[in-house]
Amino acid sequence: MAVFTTEGIIVKRRNFGEADRLLTVVTPFKGKITILAKGVRRITSRRGGNVELLNKVKLHVFQGQGMPILTEAEALETFPKIKNDLILSSYGSHIAELAERLLPENEPIPQGYNLLVVALTLLEKNPRQIFIRAFEVKLLTVLGFWSLDQVDATQRIKDILQQIQVKSWEEIERLEVEPQEALEVERILRYYIEKVLEAPLKSAKLIKELRIKN
Repeated sequence: MAVFTTEGIIVKRRNFGEADRLLTVVTPFKGKITILAKGVRRITSRRGGNVELLNKVKLHVFQGQGMPILTEAEALETFPKIKNDLILSSYGSHIAELAERLLPENEPIPQGYNLLVVALTLLEKNPRQIFIRAFEVKLLTVLGFWSLDQVDATQRIKDILQQIQVKSWEEIERLEVEPQEALEVERILRYYIEKVLEAPLKSAKLIKELRIKN
């Protein structure tokens, strides 16, 4: 039995029992882990606000024979701009869903964690969809799923995909993409990711519905 401390991003949470929650957290050196947060749904809980979805947190966790149990939590970054905007929050949920569904359990992938942190940080400062597309391609690349040869698209679209795969985030921020090109890149990547997952993306449906309403 031991207590460990880790930094992480909360990418999923679900109610458990009467007052507890199960947290899915992407960490740099322990991979994607599931932690039991006891009592956090109670109004009196001091930890409840620190373990919200998308929060970057510092967690103290007790590891016994069963599931890891949260003992303390400190919010390091809460990304308020993303959470307080309906469209941006849907993008944040999309990024979280990708990390939760694509990253393997208990397998450290520091590059995957870093991509998650950078993408959320950039969206908080400058909400451009190109950062989401870059996160998608770079995460697929890190996990070994990405192959431009499998993409059926025009040369211009392939050039954009190639650039967001290999260029730095600073270079991607300066990349100019026409609205129709952006929609085509998004469509292609959604198809590609759903093919990898062998299932639809829940967040993609929500984003589509919000666009129709707006």
